[in-house]
Amino acid sequence: MSEDKNKFSPSLLSLKSIVTWIGIGLLRIISLLPYKILMRLGDSLGLLIHKLSPHRKEISAININRCLQKEGDELNKFVKSNFQAVGRGIFEMAIGWWASDKRILNIKTRLINSHVLKNQAEGALLLIKHSTHLELDLRLLSQYFNLTGMYKAQSNAVLNYVMIKARNNYIEASLTNKEGLKAARWIKSGKIFLYAADQDYGQNVSEMVPFFGLHAATVTFPALFSKKNTKIIFADVSNVKGTYEIELKELHSSENEYEFLKRMNDLYQEFIMKEPEGYLWMHRRFKSGLEENIYPKWSRRDKKRKKRRLKR
Repeated sequence: MSEDKNKFSPSLLSLKSIVTWIGIGLLRIISLLPYKILMRLGDSLGLLIHKLSPHRKEISAININRCLQKEGDELNKFVKSNFQAVGRGIFEMAIGWWASDKRILNIKTRLINSHVLKNQAEGALLLIKHSTHLELDLRLLSQYFNLTGMYKAQSNAVLNYVMIKARNNYIEASLTNKEGLKAARWIKSGKIFLYAADQDYGQNVSEMVPFFGLHAATVTFPALFSKKNTKIIFADVSNVKGTYEIELKELHSSENEYEFLKRMNDLYQEFIMKEPEGYLWMHRRFKSGLEENIYPKWSRRDKKRKKRRLKR
């Protein structure tokens, strides 16, 4: 469909990259272990990340408190369970990237409302959420649909290369988050295009819309397709008692942008609550549109980001 922009470069073998390659190699070997063992390892890894990531822990606690109204011991316990899900998600990512088709078929899944996308010759925007097991979600969805999608380039060049190379084995084609117009052409040509619209992508591309009853910068990209009467489907994947439930629900079009985005956020809220501990609460969902920043300062990371922007 498009040229392969994810080509191997000798720069990926620099001394600086060796640690990343070793880590990826170890993860790939460990991912061969049985699923139940990986999930137990993930719980332990998540608790370690919880101890070593005070900034992420504080961001998660703020979001969970604001959205789920959890406080005190209940909040602390929930944050820990969320980090355990993040730890499991690292191994679920490895399964999604490298497991054989036979192993994927053995994972317990349940498809709900399969009739919603019965005509796969018709183009559609497929909305997904940032779950802790997102990479496995993509692999599971690819069993049922021929998918295209969008990704944000990772700052770690090796990780970015490995991620796209792995995804290319089960996703037909993908674009960067700066190629929205091309995504529209793909959908018009009959492709099913994946998009996660549940993070704060900045006020320039967003409208303030309620999310868990709170004003949140909500990206307007899906609303553009709604106005054109493009078929828009929410494809949720939630781990419910050990079964990955894939639930499809159509999001009907509307000329009113705010009305459409509100219904979209309502659906996100509904599906997040199916597996609330498995949502990626550690992103700064409410960073835009507030007079005062509610999140902790993270000067080291902000300096790195500023440096990367200057290089562009």
